Amino acid sequence: MSKTRKILSIVLAVVMAFGVFSICAFADTPTATWTVEVTATDGSALPATIPTGTQVKVTVKLATNFYVGTVGLPVYFSNAFSYVDNSAVQAEIYGAGATRTAFNGNYTADTGYKAVYALYVPNSGASGVASPMYSAATTVLTFVLVADSEATAVIKLDKTKQKSTENVGGPFYCGSRDSADVTTDEAMVGQTFTTTDAEATVVIANAAATPELIGINGGYVDDDNGYVYGIPLGEDAADYFDVTNGGSFTVSASVTGGTLTVKDAGGNDVTTYTVIIFGDVDGSGDITLLDDAIVYGAVNGADITDPAAAFAADVDGSGDITLLDDAIVYGAINGAAITSNPYAA
Repeated sequence: MSKTRKILSIVLAVVMAFGVFSICAFADTPTATWTVEVTATDGSALPATIPTGTQVKVTVKLATNFYVGTVGLPVYFSNAFSYVDNSAVQAEIYGAGATRTAFNGNYTADTGYKAVYALYVPNSGASGVASPMYSAATTVLTFVLVADSEATAVIKLDKTKQKSTENVGGPFYCGSRDSADVTTDEAMVGQTFTTTDAEATVVIANAAATPELIGINGGYVDDDNGYVYGIPLGEDAADYFDVTNGGSFTVSASVTGGTLTVKDAGGNDVTTYTVIIFGDVDGSGDITLLDDAIVYGAVNGADITDPAAAFAADVDGSGDITLLDDAIVYGAINGAAITSNPYAA
């Protein structure tokens, strides 16, 4: 046989050998199926629209019909989101203590997007290390984003970034092996990537300003103590307060111990205050001999255990319950005027 014919025979043998290897390894097309889920941080479903400042949890899952080798996973998201530092959790794909991971929370992305990048490499020297086959969707990465600005924002995996013979530098890849043995060769191209809901859309709206309770007609908001007062005896507290930024409020009762609850534009409770009517110590809505008896008892050492009642008993605003307070309450019972806000200038 001539030298040229020998060389040709060797080349053909090599080509046939590789052909047989490829058929054995990939008789069934190696397929990686990726899934992206976006939820509230507690895992519950997101509402149709979220306000700016809201944090969301991104979960990436993987299913394969092959043993998983090295994984490079970029996740892209609109500029309206930002990655929350140190929020990423990478699964130990190859076993506890047998997975080398790396994470970049500020990965280079296309215009209009930001990205994170997660890398997984088996530690071949670790005990119990093995390449898994994920026959069902399995979580490989979670991280948290915060909504920064109003937008219809997208969080996605981009199959155009997959490593291939045409895109050798592609950052998105999932190596495949013929067995769980991590010391065997792995293929970095040739897999078919499919996606199941691997692009999520989140509508972000500018957060409405928090409603603020303000006093009108002499009403006073005491944020330090959580009280509202300046309401004359027998009057409706609703006539002495208002709420900003599209909010509203409800009043349970215009008596000492009643509550005034501030709500946002969506009807959600924001803040609750306790109503104080000075002199109405027992919360009856009137000033009676019972109120005077409670104040007189306090002057002589008895405790008023309810903080709102004790505040209402200090009708002169001195900070103590004294004979002067008792005299004012007794006078009110007999028709004398009593101030609705002893702290007013």
